[in-house]
Amino acid sequence: MTQFLAEYLISGFALELPRLFSNKVSVGPTSLGTFWPASLLTLVLSATLLIFARVSDLYGGYPSFMFGAAWLTIWTIIPAFCTSEIMIDVSRAMEGLALAAFMPSTFAMVATVYEDGPRKNFVIGLYSGCAPIGFFAGFLVAGALPDDKTYYFFWIAAVLSFVTLIGAYVSVPKDHTDRKKMDLKMDWLGSFLITAGLLLLAYSLAVEPYANQYQPERSGFSFPIVWAPFCSGVVALGLAVWVEGWVAKCPLLPFDFFEPKSVKAFCLAGLCFYASYGVWLYISAEFFQSSTGTTDPGDLSGIDLAIWYTPTAVGGLLLCVIGGGLAHIVPIKLLLLVSGLAWIAAPLLLALAPLPLHYWSYVMPSMVCATIGIDLTFTVSLIFLAAAQPQKYQGLAGAVSSILVNLAMSFSLPLSEIVMERAKDGVAIPDSQASPEAVLQASNHMINWGFQAAFLYGAASAGLGLVISVLFVHISRKTLDTKEPDEEARGAEIPPSEASTLVGEREDRHHGAEGHVDGLGEHDEETPVQSTELAR
Repeated sequence: MTQFLAEYLISGFALELPRLFSNKVSVGPTSLGTFWPASLLTLVLSATLLIFARVSDLYGGYPSFMFGAAWLTIWTIIPAFCTSEIMIDVSRAMEGLALAAFMPSTFAMVATVYEDGPRKNFVIGLYSGCAPIGFFAGFLVAGALPDDKTYYFFWIAAVLSFVTLIGAYVSVPKDHTDRKKMDLKMDWLGSFLITAGLLLLAYSLAVEPYANQYQPERSGFSFPIVWAPFCSGVVALGLAVWVEGWVAKCPLLPFDFFEPKSVKAFCLAGLCFYASYGVWLYISAEFFQSSTGTTDPGDLSGIDLAIWYTPTAVGGLLLCVIGGGLAHIVPIKLLLLVSGLAWIAAPLLLALAPLPLHYWSYVMPSMVCATIGIDLTFTVSLIFLAAAQPQKYQGLAGAVSSILVNLAMSFSLPLSEIVMERAKDGVAIPDSQASPEAVLQASNHMINWGFQAAFLYGAASAGLGLVISVLFVHISRKTLDTKEPDEEARGAEIPPSEASTLVGEREDRHHGAEGHVDGLGEHDEETPVQSTELAR
């Protein structure tokens, strides 16, 4: 249910966002833009995921899980009654905080309750399979609701969160693992600097398109409301790098995680790919509901709009089942390149499609490409990062895979809005002496050109990711099938600063790591596969 709720709140909100702003939220001259509430959830989620991962390692997954369920119940009820943009923003941020508590605590409880084997793999597979179901359910529920009943979307999430809370209280066993021997500590300074830096940087990008409303001749970055938080965020993130690398005794994200070959390049490429996905998801939902872009202008809404996204659910379920198996048949680098091409095609099809849009010629192929891109990239991310890291960083590899998705989406949305506003400013509107038809045509062109520019930005981001993948990411079968013996041997003794920050593994697994390594032999490939399933 936790994975279901996370995808439900992300995908469904893409449809509810235009209705929410038109029906309930008053957008003033100092607005942060349409997509700020959408990006806040993924931003807070990515900024605090490592913090809650460490909390789960320190105190077990059960307390964090119960906190996340209770917190999500509260903050999915509040948006149903809010009347201002501020309350929408606060609610989305708190929902992201709840989801950040959900994810690592779920993995921690699974690692504690289930031993490695078919039953544990089934539970992890069931958890993964809920992602595409929740993704489509969000579209379906949001599309089925009337335009003036947007609050029902949040009430449904609140009910499901409360059911999850009660079900976990009744059925989840307590964690009795002795965690004192892990000798872990919370990196408070690093946590504060990372969270503050990401929030300030994202805020500055979100407010930039609207900072010059009273002085349009000036650039948004020339206003203190933009450059002050931007510079503060850059400084905070720079200090976070210094703290994590040279000050913290138990850093949340150790530097040597990025030492294996191609890991840094792969993470950068992943950010570019996932940024394209964030643009495609939210811009397409708004584009399809606009009065200028669809086959039947003004008539595509509700359940019809949700049906347009059906390929994302069907393709997601299929790739969830066969994606892991493909990695053992098809070269992993080839899968990455295929996903990169799909990332480029998904927004590019919508940017170049003639208007009004035709579903079967352009929209459905775009849906299929987006599904291939997100599922293959995430699968490759889990497999490659798990295979490239020693045993002590297997949990951290899963955390980083999730952070790449949410962090890229949270920054791509304000950047896409900057692109849209710049594109609209470049369109000339006829003066008052022109005919009403000419003014209407120019206005429609301005709206459509804004959408097309945002899609082109998404395709360009994916293209940059593909170039990085081709030139700098080198993934061989040898990398996936073997690990260096000295790294595995070091994984048996986990120093406090290098302990897993996602999955609180049982203490007997740490003590038995050396014997496990000795018994791998020719079956070295089992380690990355099992770790991938756990991370997923």
